[in-house]
Amino acid sequence: MKYFLGFDIGSINVKLAGIDEAGVVILLDSRKITTNPRAAVNSLIEAASAKLDARQIAAVGVSGAGKAAIPADFQWAESSSSLAIASGVLRSHPEARTIVQIGGQTSLVIELEDGLEKPWKVASNALCAAGTGRFLEQQSYRLGIRIEDFGGLAMSFKGNAPRIAARCSVFAKSDLIHLQQKGVSVEAMLYALCESIARMVTSLKKGEFVEPIYFVGGVAANGAIGRALNESLSARNGRLVQVSVPENYLYMEALGAALLSGRHAGSRLDLLPDDSGSNTYYELPGLQDVVVPGNSLNNKITAPCVGYLGVDVGSTSTKAVIMDESGKAILAKNYLMTAGRPVDAIKQVFANLLRDGVELVDIRGAGVTGSGRYLIGSLIGADLVKNEITAQTRAAEEIDPEADIIEIGGQDSKLVIKRNGVVVDYQMNKACAAGTGSFIDEMAEMLGIQAKNGQFADLALGADHTIDLGTRCAAFMGQAVSSAQREGLTMDVITASLANSIAKNYLSKVVGNRKLGNKVMLTGAVFYNKAVVSAFEQQLPGKKLTVAEHREVSGAIGAALLAREATDGRASGFRGFRNVIDAECDLSTFTCNACNNNCSITQMRVPNEKPTFYGSRCDKYDAALSQARRETFFDEREKLLFREYDAESGTGLKVGLPRALLVYDYAPMLIGFLNALGVKIALSGKTNKDIMEQSTELAYTDSCFPIKLLHGHVASLKDSDFVVFPCAIRLGEKDGEANQKYACPLVQASPFIVRNVLGLEGRLLIPVIDFSRGNEDVIGSLADVAAKMGFSKKRGVEAALAGLESQRRFDQDKAEMGQRLLEEVSKGDKLGVVLISRAYMSQDSGANLGIAEKLAQLDVVPIPLDFLPLGSVNPREFSDRPYWAYESKYIAAAEITARDPKLFGLALTNFGCGPNSFMLKEIEDIMGGKPLGQLEIDEHAAEAGIVTRLEAFVDTIKGFARSDKAVAGRTKDIYRGASSLVNTGKTLIIPRMAPHADVIAAAMEAFGVKAVSLPEPDERNILYSNPVTSGTECLPYRVTLGDFLRFFHDNGHGLKQVEGFMTGSFGPCRLGKYAAEQIRTLKDLGYDLPIRTTVSNNAYRDIGLGPAFERLAWKSVVAVDSLQRLLWRVRPYEKEAGAADRLFDTYLKKIADRVRGRQDLSDVLKEASREYAGLIDPDKPRRPLVGINGEIYLRSNRFSNKDLVKACEDAGLEVVVSPVGEWMKYTAHRNLEDALKDRALKRIARSYIK
Repeated sequence: MKYFLGFDIGSINVKLAGIDEAGVVILLDSRKITTNPRAAVNSLIEAASAKLDARQIAAVGVSGAGKAAIPADFQWAESSSSLAIASGVLRSHPEARTIVQIGGQTSLVIELEDGLEKPWKVASNALCAAGTGRFLEQQSYRLGIRIEDFGGLAMSFKGNAPRIAARCSVFAKSDLIHLQQKGVSVEAMLYALCESIARMVTSLKKGEFVEPIYFVGGVAANGAIGRALNESLSARNGRLVQVSVPENYLYMEALGAALLSGRHAGSRLDLLPDDSGSNTYYELPGLQDVVVPGNSLNNKITAPCVGYLGVDVGSTSTKAVIMDESGKAILAKNYLMTAGRPVDAIKQVFANLLRDGVELVDIRGAGVTGSGRYLIGSLIGADLVKNEITAQTRAAEEIDPEADIIEIGGQDSKLVIKRNGVVVDYQMNKACAAGTGSFIDEMAEMLGIQAKNGQFADLALGADHTIDLGTRCAAFMGQAVSSAQREGLTMDVITASLANSIAKNYLSKVVGNRKLGNKVMLTGAVFYNKAVVSAFEQQLPGKKLTVAEHREVSGAIGAALLAREATDGRASGFRGFRNVIDAECDLSTFTCNACNNNCSITQMRVPNEKPTFYGSRCDKYDAALSQARRETFFDEREKLLFREYDAESGTGLKVGLPRALLVYDYAPMLIGFLNALGVKIALSGKTNKDIMEQSTELAYTDSCFPIKLLHGHVASLKDSDFVVFPCAIRLGEKDGEANQKYACPLVQASPFIVRNVLGLEGRLLIPVIDFSRGNEDVIGSLADVAAKMGFSKKRGVEAALAGLESQRRFDQDKAEMGQRLLEEVSKGDKLGVVLISRAYMSQDSGANLGIAEKLAQLDVVPIPLDFLPLGSVNPREFSDRPYWAYESKYIAAAEITARDPKLFGLALTNFGCGPNSFMLKEIEDIMGGKPLGQLEIDEHAAEAGIVTRLEAFVDTIKGFARSDKAVAGRTKDIYRGASSLVNTGKTLIIPRMAPHADVIAAAMEAFGVKAVSLPEPDERNILYSNPVTSGTECLPYRVTLGDFLRFFHDNGHGLKQVEGFMTGSFGPCRLGKYAAEQIRTLKDLGYDLPIRTTVSNNAYRDIGLGPAFERLAWKSVVAVDSLQRLLWRVRPYEKEAGAADRLFDTYLKKIADRVRGRQDLSDVLKEASREYAGLIDPDKPRRPLVGINGEIYLRSNRFSNKDLVKACEDAGLEVVVSPVGEWMKYTAHRNLEDALKDRALKRIARSYIK
C-alpha cells in the first residue's frame, strides 16, 4: 500500500493529512507554530513516522504560506493554497461551485465552474488580518473570552447586533471599545464580530455566490460565523443561502496537497534541517537593561480623612486612585482589566478599594476620565468628567511641569508637547494600536509568552541584537512576526524587536515631525515593561526620560486633581463606594430613528432614579452630560450651498445629484444648470448609517472614506433617469504650470470608478470641470451633458451659463458671510476654530459625526475654511509648486490662522489620503508653535473617540490662549522648493528606480555632468527612512528618501560637491512633492543636499542640457526596455540558471558605455538578441504569459515590488512588464496636448523635434 502525505504550512498552524492509493484518509494531525514552522513540521514528521512505514510513503505535497520552509532537494510537490483547497473539497464534493476558506491570516473565495476542468477564480483578503481567524483571536483575547467559548456565546445572542468595521481589525477593535463603554453586552459584540467577518468575506467578490457553497478552514468550527455568513450571502444573493461545512474542514488544504503530491514521486520525508542562519534581516543593536521606579502602595487607611477620587475607565483597564486632601499623596489605588464590562469593572475596583479602608475617606470630589467616562461618570455621580489628554497633563504637572508627555495605554497612545510649561500641541493615535499596550499583549499571546509577569521583558533584554519589524499597522505586525519565525529568528530577538517596534511606531505615527523637548515623561502601564522603556531610551538618544512612579494610574491621578480644583469646597455628588457596588444598573441600547443620524443611544437605569441617556447628537433625550443642539455657520453654509434646490420643482426627466465629494463646492453650479434645463432634481440624502454601510459594501477596500461615500450616494439614486456627477480636474485658472489647481487624482477618477462598479454606463453623465483656461471648457462640457439628456446645444450652453452665475452668487454671499463671522469672532469672547479640510468632509455632518456642532457645544466657534479671505495669501511664498487646489487653500488658511490670536486650526483628514500626507506637513510648519488639532475621519470613527479628541483640543487651545508664556511664532525657514537646472560642476546622485538609471547617468555624463546611479534599494532604505516619515507617504517616496540617507550613512557628512536628482511633476500625483520634502527632511537631519528635479508636465525637458541630451536619453531608455524584454523572454527557459541575468548585466554596461560616447546602440541590441537566443532550452514548454502594469516606480523597482517578475517566474509563468519608455511617450503626448490647447507655438514645435 502506498501513502501520500500533504502538509499545509499556515501562519499559525501546520496541518498534516495522509491518504492511501484509493484516496481514503488515513492520517490527520496538526501543530501550532510556536518557535518556527520547521519545528512544527518536524514534530508532525516524527509523529507520522511513528505511525507509517516511511518506505510506503510514495510522495509528499506542501501548500500554505510557509511552504518555502521546505528545502528544494526534498522534492515535495508544491501547490498554491487555492488549488490545494479546491482539490481537497472536490475530492468528496465534486458538485461544489463556491468555496469559502477562512484560516489564521487568510480568507479566500474560490469560484468553480466545472471542478478543475475549467479555469477557476480566486479572490483573497489583503495583507491585513481582518476577516480571519487571527482577527477573532485578537478580539476574544481583548474581551477576556476563550476562543473555544467564542462561538457559543455569540450564538446565544438574539436580535440586531451593532455594526463593527469590517475592513480593518484595528478599526474593528476601536468600534468594540466604544461599544463596551456604551454598555453593549459581550454576546452582542461577539456576534457583531462574526457579522463583520462575514461582510468582509462577502466583499471579496462582486456579484452572486453560486451554490453549493462549502465553508472550510479553522474558522469553520465557529457556528456563529457560519450563521453570519449565511445571512450575509443570503442578502447578497437575494434569497436564502445555506453554506455547508464538510467533514475534515480543517484539513482541506492539507488533503488537497496530498492528492496533488502524486506529481512528485521520490519525495524525501526527513526532518527539516536548521536554517536559522539563512535570514536576510539586518542586525541592529540590542536593548540595554534599565532601572524603572517601583510604586508599591501597601498602606491601609486606618483613620478618617479627606480625599479626592479619580477614576480612569480605559479601553482595556479600569483604574481608581484616592488622593489626600493636599493632592500630593496617594491614599489608595487599584487597577483592573475592563474585559469589555466597564460597569462590572468599576464595581470590582471599588470593592478592592474598600479592602484598603476607603470607607474612612470623606470624598470631597470625584473625577472620571477615559473612554468610558460618561457612562461611569453618570453611575458614580462624578463632579467632573474630563478627557484623557487633560487628565494626563494635570497628573504630569506634579512630577515635572516642563516635560513633554508620552502616555501609552491599552488601546490609545497620547502625546503632549509643552513649551514654557504651556501645552502647545497634543496628539492621540488615530486608530492604529501598533504603538500601544494591547499590541504587546496580543503579540506576546501569539508567541505563547506573558507580558505582564516580566517574561517578555526578560527575553527581550537578553537578546544580543534586534531587527526591524517595521512600523506598520498592528494587524500587519503579526505577519511580520510570523515571517521572522519562518526565518528561524529566536524568541529573544523577536521580543526585543517588538519592543523597538512599539517605540518606533509611536514616534512615527504619533510624534511624527514634531520636535520633542529635552525632558520627556513616560507614563502608562506599558512602561512597567522594561524592554519598552529601554526601546524608547534607544530611540530618543540625548533626551532625559523620566518614568512616572504611578504610571498605571496617572490618568486617574489627573482626574482626582482636576476634581479637587473643580469642586472648590462645594459638596460632591459622589454616590459612595457601597452604593455604586450595590446599584442595580441596567444598560440597554437602541437606535433613534427620529432623523437620518440614526444615533445609537445607551440608556442606563438605576432603581429610584430617572434613566440616563447618552449617545445622541441632539437634545431629544435628556442627559446630564449632553448639551443642546447648536446652530453653526456650517449650517448657514449648507443653506447657501443648496438654496436653489427644490425637490418639488422640475418636470420630465429625473436627474440624480449625489451629495458627495466636490458637490459640496459646486452644488450651486450643478443645481443651477439642471434647474435651467427644467429637469426634476433628486438630491441624495444626507450621509447616514445606511449610506455608509452601502458605501463600504460597494467600494474597493483601499478607497478613502469620501470616495467610498460616493458609492452609497450614487446607489441611492439608481432609480433616476440620469445621474450627473462631475470629473473635477482643475478647480480654478492655473497660476503658471506649477500651480494648476488640481483635484486629487482619485477625485478626478471617482465618477468613472463608481459608474463601473454600479453598472451605470450611459446613465451616469460626467461633465468635466476644468477651469484652468477659464469657463469655456466647463460650459462646453456641461452643454455636452445636456445634449446626452436630449437637449439642444443652445439650451445646454444657456443652462451652463445659468449654473456659473449661481456659483458666482454663492461665492459672493459666502465671502460676505465669512467676513461677518470673522468680525464676530474678533469682537467676541470665544475662540474661532478653522476646520482645515475639504468641504466634502467638514460640511458633511453625517460623515464627520457632527464635528462643527460638537465644537459649538464646547463653546468655541467652528469656521468653514472657505469663509476665510483665502485670496489674501500667496501660496507661492510657501511652496514653489502648490499644485493641488486645496493645497493653496490649506496654506492660506494656516497662515491666516497662525497670525490671528483668536483663531486656531483643526485639520480633518481621512485614512489613506495621499495629498494630505504632504499637505499636513506644510500646514504644521506654517502654524509654528501654535496648537494644531488633527482628526482622522473614517467609516469606523466612533462618536466617543471624536468627542475625546475634540475636548482635548479645546482644552489645549483655551489654555494656550490664556497663557502669557505661549509662543506661537515660527523658528525655521519653512519654504519648500527645488530647482530643475543641473549644476555641471557637482556630482549628481540618482536613485536607482530601475536599471535605466545607469544609462540616464551615462547620458548626463555624455553632456558634461558628473552623474552616479546609486546602488539598488534594499531593506536599509526603509530602515533609514521610516523614523523620519509617517507611513502615510507613498512607498516610492520613502524608498528614494532612503536612497539619499543610505548615501550619507555610507559616505559621511560634509559632501559639498554632491547634489541629488529626483524626477517630479506639477501634479496631480504626489511625485512632484518628493524633491522639496526630501530636501527639508534631510536638512532637519543635518544633511544639506540640494536636489535637482525635472517634471513630467513638460516631458522632462527642463534639465537644461538641450534637445540632443533628450534624444540620447530617450534612445538609451528604449534600449534598456528592449534588453529587459529579452531577459524576461529568455530567463524562464534558460539552460543554465543565472545565465540570463549575467548576460543582462554585461549588456547593460555595454549600452551605458555606448551612451557615454554618444554612439549608436542598434548593433549592441542585435548582438544581445543573438546571445540571448542561445541561452534558451528548446525542450522547455512555453509558459502562460502574464502582463504587469501599474505605477511606474512600483512596477519597475525590484525592491519595492518584492521582485514580482522573478516570483511569477518561480511560480511557472512568463512575464512582461510595461516599459519605462511607455511612460516617457505618454508624458511627451500630454506635453504636446497641453501645448496645442495653450496655443504655445514654441512648445509645439519643440515637441516634434526628434
